[in-house]
Amino acid sequence: MNEQEKKLQGQDKFDPFTDRTARDIRNSLSEAFVAAIGAENPHEYLKIARQWRKQNLSSVHAGYIADRLLRYEDVLNTIHAGEVTDPLQQALVIWNQGLFFEFHDHLEAIWKAADGDKRQALKGLIKAAGVFIHLEQDHQQAAESLAMKAHALLQQYHHCLTFIANTETLLNTLKTGEPHPPRLEICSFDE
Repeated sequence: MNEQEKKLQGQDKFDPFTDRTARDIRNSLSEAFVAAIGAENPHEYLKIARQWRKQNLSSVHAGYIADRLLRYEDVLNTIHAGEVTDPLQQALVIWNQGLFFEFHDHLEAIWKAADGDKRQALKGLIKAAGVFIHLEQDHQQAAESLAMKAHALLQQYHHCLTFIANTETLLNTLKTGEPHPPRLEICSFDE
């Protein structure tokens, strides 16, 4: 058994912060999944998953892929069944599946096109997702730091988050340091 195999066998947690393979799996699946939402075509992320599965992966890496595929399917089914076409509302469906890295990727494209207060509000949501990404890895200090920054932005610019029905719940979670992410409720647009 070589050093890489020993390292993979000893790994009991999917950690994209220290494991390059984990980071590459996470990033490639997330990018393809976010593209699939816009195109309503899951074939690309399934293709990426098949490519990764052909490699000699640890059970941790394989388990992550299997978990993501199930969650991706749930998101796409929810979006399709609820006819959720607004990208901001789609982001909440992603959040509620606990897909915080994917939420970050999905929202980042919207954030880049935004300006003013809306841009700052979206930045706060991206940072809020980062809190839960860090908590998944037990990075408590990083999570606390991001929570303070996210809370400050969301507190100031929450008026731009009209697509979220329960912004106060998120603000309270960030303020109190609650480790469990709140479910974000979609607020219907009256346009």
